[in-house]
Amino acid sequence: MMINPKRFAVHTLLLVLLIALIYVPSFALISFTGQASVSEKFSESARIASVPVSGMTREEAKPKVQKAITTWSNKTPLTIGTGEELVPVPTTLVTFKVDEAVEAASLKKGGDLDVTLDEPGVEAFLSTQPVVYTPEQTTAFKAWLTNMGQQLEEGNYDPAASTTSPSTEEVVSSVSFTTRSVAEEQMVDAMTQVDLKAGQLMNTKTYGMDGVAASYIGSKLYELFAKTPFEIVERMPHDQLPDGITLGYDVRIDEKTDFAVRNTQASSYQLIATKTGSDVTLELRGMPFKETVTAVLEGEKSIPYRTITRYSATLSAGTTSDTQSGSEGTSIELYRIIKSNKGEEKILVALDFYAATPAIVTKSSQAEQAPVVTPPAEENQDETTDQTDPESETTDQTDPESDVTSPDAPATPDTPTSPDTPDAPTEGDPASPAEGDTAEPAVG
Repeated sequence: MMINPKRFAVHTLLLVLLIALIYVPSFALISFTGQASVSEKFSESARIASVPVSGMTREEAKPKVQKAITTWSNKTPLTIGTGEELVPVPTTLVTFKVDEAVEAASLKKGGDLDVTLDEPGVEAFLSTQPVVYTPEQTTAFKAWLTNMGQQLEEGNYDPAASTTSPSTEEVVSSVSFTTRSVAEEQMVDAMTQVDLKAGQLMNTKTYGMDGVAASYIGSKLYELFAKTPFEIVERMPHDQLPDGITLGYDVRIDEKTDFAVRNTQASSYQLIATKTGSDVTLELRGMPFKETVTAVLEGEKSIPYRTITRYSATLSAGTTSDTQSGSEGTSIELYRIIKSNKGEEKILVALDFYAATPAIVTKSSQAEQAPVVTPPAEENQDETTDQTDPESETTDQTDPESDVTSPDAPATPDTPTSPDTPDAPTEGDPASPAEGDTAEPAVG
């Protein structure tokens, strides 16, 4: 039997096509199924945020990512602030969408977490900070918080990192004065350029310990920062206003007291001291404040002094001494006027009071003696009486009975004398006169 080559070729071709129609789809289906089963798992290097998910299916990766988020939230990974003064950032400000993030992640590389921020919560949190954030800095903080949440990273947000460009910096406050001593000049030299980061504290005694010089320079710094939103942390006035210090801007610096201010803004500022001989200008440079701040002195009052009288036995009778001269006291108030979009606010910064110095007068406590005056007329009368009354003396000498008959005023002479005895008494006892006779003085 002869084989028809043409028919054979046709049949062979049909057989090959039939085999191809059967096996090619089968191999394709097998290959697709195997590839699908392998690609449902993450690769060895895949990570979702910082969580490794290698070899896991999407369903297996979801609880692991959620556990990592819980661990990250519980350990307070985020802070905000400058230096050592750091404040924890609440992780509740960030909300995670785990399912959406895992489903959208690449099986080969992984991906970031899908997060949303609590916008009102962020605004409220920043408003409680010791520094004031500008709108630009608030936006920068939100971007930082979102990025940290997407990666589940730990870190600190430093407001000072949001530095301003030189084109936006300006002099926000200044004061000029003249130095009076070498110690004051040395303090000014130390303040040539002082960086004040956000939230940073500045102490005046850092630049000099001389009490008089530090008080004078501190009073100028007080005047400079009173016109800014910076916080006056420490400041004490003198008991009496020293010479050369402006009333209302008095600062006392000694071993126990200092003058200190804090940068309450979310950006850095520079204190620049420019000196020309003894003339000095202090400038605070940085980003303009959101509010307009001015300092106003009001309510100056004079306080009269009183006079105190003291007594002393050391002074001569009738004399006085001005021990202390009196001087009037005074008081004054310092206010900050803050103008913003919300209106004008007047804040009392300080009330300085200087007591009056009383005048002291010392008087003698000795009583004044009355003058002794001897009338001349009485002296002449006594002398006349003594000269014109001889009988009084004779009677005292010749009347022996006077001592007996006058008991009211007995007189006992130191050396009693006896009357002379008559040579020839006529009768009776010469010492006892006869009854009825008048006693006469004895005749010698």
